[in-house]
Amino acid sequence: MNEFKSQIFQAAFELLEQRKVLLASELKSLEQSIHEDTKSSAGDKYETGREMIRQEIGKVENQFKQNQSFLMEMNHLQDSCKPFAKVSEGSLLRWGDDWLFISSSIGQLTVAGKKVFLLSKNSPLGQALIGKEKSEVVAFRGQSKPINELV
Repeated sequence: MNEFKSQIFQAAFELLEQRKVLLASELKSLEQSIHEDTKSSAGDKYETGREMIRQEIGKVENQFKQNQSFLMEMNHLQDSCKPFAKVSEGSLLRWGDDWLFISSSIGQLTVAGKKVFLLSKNSPLGQALIGKEKSEVVAFRGQSKPINELV
């Protein structure tokens, strides 16, 4: 596997593990606050507060599940890494001056001093790039750029 691509995987795993720890901590804190909340004479206020905490717990649980899904997807991509003739899931490419990694929609990472955007194959840009070959010019939202590298 390409060294730069290996560094991207490593940075992505580190970010996802950090998110996992933060989300687990936030979830624990929210669950503690719901247990520590005592019923007051203002019953409706108590129930409203508990419901707001429950809703927040639901949001954090969803973020945690999504993060786990991203981790599993990245593991799968790393295990099945192969050279690419056309852009597909797992491809690292330089589109114009931008480095893109077709994987999970994690966002932007800085790896070896370069900005790399991790985007899903189902994103609008991902869909525009899928199936294209090196040197092919891809137009997206008024920009036409060639695929300069494909790993």
